[in-house]
Amino acid sequence: MSIVTILMAGLMSVTGIWSHWDRHDGNWDELAPLLAANGYDAVFYMAAYGPVIDEEGLRQCLDACLPLGIEVHAWVVMWRIDCVSGVQLGSLQREERLQAYSDGEVIQNWLNPTDPRNVELMAGICLRIAAEYPVTGIHLDYIRYKHYLSGYSENTLDRFLEESNLRSVDWPDDCKRDGQYYESFMKWRAGKMTDAVRAVRDSLNRINRVVQLSAAVMPHEREMLLFGQMWNRWLELGMLDFVVTMNYTESDSQLVVWGEEQLELAGDHAVLCGIGELSSFAELTERETLHQIALAEDMRFDGWVIYHLCDEVIERLQSSCNTDLGD
Repeated sequence: MSIVTILMAGLMSVTGIWSHWDRHDGNWDELAPLLAANGYDAVFYMAAYGPVIDEEGLRQCLDACLPLGIEVHAWVVMWRIDCVSGVQLGSLQREERLQAYSDGEVIQNWLNPTDPRNVELMAGICLRIAAEYPVTGIHLDYIRYKHYLSGYSENTLDRFLEESNLRSVDWPDDCKRDGQYYESFMKWRAGKMTDAVRAVRDSLNRINRVVQLSAAVMPHEREMLLFGQMWNRWLELGMLDFVVTMNYTESDSQLVVWGEEQLELAGDHAVLCGIGELSSFAELTERETLHQIALAEDMRFDGWVIYHLCDEVIERLQSSCNTDLGD
């Protein structure tokens, strides 16, 4: 375990918020003071969507936030290629670098994490951001397979056979649920995602300064192997400094059940509670958001992160400032 990880686990208390892709370019001089006035000390800014970097937006966020003591973590959406050019997409398709479902359907907007060319590409994106911009950390999102039935491309089969010392399998049936190699394939598949996290960590270690590495992760333990997201293992191996669990729910009891499970999985490692104030899974009122924050603090999470810096949340923060001024 690195000294950074030890310090994070023992001392960290993060009050953060996610800021979406291309949403706030041009208005960070207004947003940063608003966040500071409401006690936020970290912004997770979507700096890259797949291999496409929002350099101008990241620069504006850093210039406004850092002087106010707000850390900026570069939020990197892994494997997604929705924003690449048609030329780039065509090249990736021809090179057979995309994920596929178990029925053979190619997923046109997801890179295949078992392909070392894709791992090198995304690790390079993270390295470039961390080397060229004074971000506190790199924050990985979608660091998983798209679906529990994805990751079944033909070149994935070739790599699985070679690395498992198998001559042949009945593909993909032998590697699907109830197949004779299902368990070994799923562990191998998850191991390739772990290799991708390690590649990003190794790339950041080449920089002559400390750059934290974190990940946004799914809330359910039962989904970890299915999606190849063994985040507790990544923490144990010291590859991540902390995780943010995406606890997007309107149910307080569900939040507590998930939270207790997550904290047990993490052990002594740092875990932040992601709260979905306005997400596809939850829509919380101000009172409900504040209550879930209190629950996260009571459970002794190492901080919390709000999803996300949308118009409704901005209005709440402005209202809070106005109320304080009135008092």
